[in-house]
Amino acid sequence: MVPISHISLIKIKIKNPNKELLKKTIEELAKEMNGSITNSVRDFYGNTYNVILAVKNEDFKFGIGVKVNENGEVEIVGDFYKVPRHKIEEFQQKLIQRYTSNALQLALIQLGFQTQTQKLQDKIIVRAWSL
Repeated sequence: MVPISHISLIKIKIKNPNKELLKKTIEELAKEMNGSITNSVRDFYGNTYNVILAVKNEDFKFGIGVKVNENGEVEIVGDFYKVPRHKIEEFQQKLIQRYTSNALQLALIQLGFQTQTQKLQDKIIVRAWSL
């Protein structure tokens, strides 16, 4: 029996992202996930698909990538055959949470605030103050 394999696209709630900030976020996630960074994902048959950045690790052997579609919507891309659904959802939530906190921190810095982030369990806390 030949495995069924295909690339899935999952839209997430980030629109018109700052691409450099998105790359930074994916790099942070890769480190947290003990993964390596690449610029493509592949399917079971070896076909490759270019993305902004992708993470490959034990859970995502073919890679889980991020791209921005023509409407400015961020999509998660990958061949998720035999990947537990909760792992995909966990990546999605972490990407949204981490990108949002990075974007907030960048906006606060641009407004002249000093910032600090702290991770507590599954939450990221951003503190800001002015001197």
